[in-house]
Amino acid sequence: MSTWLHLLFFCARWLGVSPPSEQLKYPHLVWSLLLLGCVWFFTLRRLITMKFYKQVLTIQKLFYFAEYPANMLLTALFSMRIYRSEDFYRRLWRQLSRLKAQLFVDADAARLLDTGLRKHILKLFCIILVFHSLCVLVDSAWLNFELLPSIASNCAHQLPSAIINFSLLQYILAHHLLGLFYVKLNQRLAELQQRPAGIQLKLEQLRLTSIALDGIQSKLLGRFEFALLVSFGNSLLSFSYETFNTFRLLELAQWRDWVLYCYRALWLLLHGSRTWFVLRANERIIEQKCQQRLLLNQLDASDTRLERSINRFLLQLQSNHNQPLALCIELDTLSLGGFINALLVIVIFLIQIDLGNKSLKGFV
Repeated sequence: MSTWLHLLFFCARWLGVSPPSEQLKYPHLVWSLLLLGCVWFFTLRRLITMKFYKQVLTIQKLFYFAEYPANMLLTALFSMRIYRSEDFYRRLWRQLSRLKAQLFVDADAARLLDTGLRKHILKLFCIILVFHSLCVLVDSAWLNFELLPSIASNCAHQLPSAIINFSLLQYILAHHLLGLFYVKLNQRLAELQQRPAGIQLKLEQLRLTSIALDGIQSKLLGRFEFALLVSFGNSLLSFSYETFNTFRLLELAQWRDWVLYCYRALWLLLHGSRTWFVLRANERIIEQKCQQRLLLNQLDASDTRLERSINRFLLQLQSNHNQPLALCIELDTLSLGGFINALLVIVIFLIQIDLGNKSLKGFV
């Protein structure tokens, strides 16, 4: 696990979104500011110099340009907050290591955890590298591999996208690890049904572990809350507009522009997967918390003290469920229906505006 995790954090540090060592703190800060300045300069240059189709209405231009200020804001949030988060990440890693030692007391279980996490990191790491390599290639191909325009375009598109993706990847992996801890916690709860001796003490230990896991999740959500909401809204608008653009390309039947089709497909994949992975990471934990309630209700309360311990555990889960999360909405796949509805409404709205614009100009 350490090799791939270190490689992941090396790339994240190179992009300025992972804390460096104490000796490299100030050089890393300078490097992060240079990257951020590069993103902002070429993004603003793109906004100023871009020539947009004259027949496109202002509302469509706003949808098209909405991604650029969102990328500028997100890159600034992820890059600059790192230097206020060194202690947070250090404490988080210590807490996760301590909880791993408490839950995975069996050496084989700990080894299986490390193997599974290593494979998951490798898979996501390869996916993100291959994806951004394809994006750079297609972007350069669209500009006929001209060096300076390709550099400017990739600094305005691929560089902020990579910064955002590696930042979100750290959040997703932390939530994936938390999800595995919750799975193990539920396995330990299920084992209590076959081990009546000392069940009350073990149940109290598991309750304290659950409190610690909930605290880590709340801290992660609090650290990423605003950035996640901005990213979620940005992906919704961008995915909607890219879907609309794909509709227009198919309508115009410009099959010779195959590079543009590839670019639209990659951008749809980018915003769709960015939304899906965040939703899925949060849903795993929600599923395991629901499973906790079921397992606690299945425990046989043989005496009054054990019944009180079970009720205390259930009340804790209920109070955590009733408290508002750091996010204004619960970002899990249960929200996917609302996401799709909003997507369809925006796409239909843009299509209607486009058709109305053509009618006024005599195209239909």
